[in-house]
Amino acid sequence: MEEEKSAGQSSGTGMGVGALVTAIIAFLLAVIPCVGLVAVIPAVIAIVLAIIGLSRPQVNQGMLVGGLVVGIIALMISASQIFVLGKIAEKSGSWATNIEKVIRNVADDIEDEFGDQEVTIKINKDDETVEIKSSGKRGDLEERLEELEGSVDTLKSRSDTTKGEW
Repeated sequence: MEEEKSAGQSSGTGMGVGALVTAIIAFLLAVIPCVGLVAVIPAVIAIVLAIIGLSRPQVNQGMLVGGLVVGIIALMISASQIFVLGKIAEKSGSWATNIEKVIRNVADDIEDEFGDQEVTIKINKDDETVEIKSSGKRGDLEERLEELEGSVDTLKSRSDTTKGEW
């Protein structure tokens, strides 16, 4: 009779330890911003373990209740992070496409205004500097590349002709 009682207590204690440890892991994950989204899984596991453990008759239910409470708190924190990030994503709309449109408009305006000239934009803040360089239209750049390639060929031919003169 005592063996059956101690076997029931040890399985209940194991369930309580499992629920409490899983709930603590879920809580630790839940309080980290953006990582708290993942805490839903261990929180649900801790709650299920605690409910199963509490449904069995046993002497020590403290760890099970602790696991249940910490698991519920971790689940609520994680759910609130999911809700907040969902609202942020909903409100963000089309930020990326708007930024891309602005960059294209600025590039088009620079090209229209300055044409073939090289343009350098410098932005300074304290010790940090951002520098953006732009030069010419695409067609002009292709012509310049062809000129450069042609000059390389002419240099080769000049060196070949100079060999005969020596």
